[in-house]
Amino acid sequence: MGGGVGLTWHSPVRIATDNSMYAMPETAIGFFCDVGGSYFLARVKDDISLGLYIGLTGQRVKSRDLVKWGIATHFVESARIPELYERLQQGVTAQSTDAEIDGIVGSLSDDAAASEPIPDLDQIREIFQPDSVQGIMQRLDASQTEFAAKTKKMMTYMSPLSLAVVFEQIKRGKDMNMADVFQMEYGISQGYMQHTEFFEGVRALLVDKDKSPQWKHRSVGDISRDEVEFFFNRPEKCNFDITKA
Repeated sequence: MGGGVGLTWHSPVRIATDNSMYAMPETAIGFFCDVGGSYFLARVKDDISLGLYIGLTGQRVKSRDLVKWGIATHFVESARIPELYERLQQGVTAQSTDAEIDGIVGSLSDDAAASEPIPDLDQIREIFQPDSVQGIMQRLDASQTEFAAKTKKMMTYMSPLSLAVVFEQIKRGKDMNMADVFQMEYGISQGYMQHTEFFEGVRALLVDKDKSPQWKHRSVGDISRDEVEFFFNRPEKCNFDITKA
């Protein structure tokens, strides 16, 4: 979750097990999807609607479904992990290529889920179009499906401001390289340090644990364009060159 996603997503071999769970829950604490979320959420199955759904709702994806979503490259049953460790220890050297490592993992993986359809895919694509976060909420309101009702309930808890910021960062990230994404996300993080939303979210969920955050806005319809731009037009710059990492 969160930072753990950032560490794993950028690997060419991503293994899910029975116990794996993936989520970007930052909108629930009044923050944004950092650790490169602007980049990889815009590219989930090459469909920005899927990334918007995950990023805005904080939806948890588990186990075999991670392969179905293209988040994991392989599914290995938990009981076979010791065998996988042994094969990797025996077969991988400093000179091993990604393809060779992928082959070892693939020999123990069950990736049938990769060809299975994502649940509610048509509704996700219909509702989470990259036009505006206000448009997404309007389509949720207009839909009479169980999926829409459940999704709207999830998003009602989230920070409206963070919903607007996360929508914008994913939309921008679609056309950015990783270095530019990290520079943008550094600026967004500095914007949150100048704002009360993140502190209120942490208070409500992690400190007092009353789960009753008092967000600045009641809905995404109350948020102006200038308020969103505050997080993207930042004077602070990160001096770290990701291309040299």
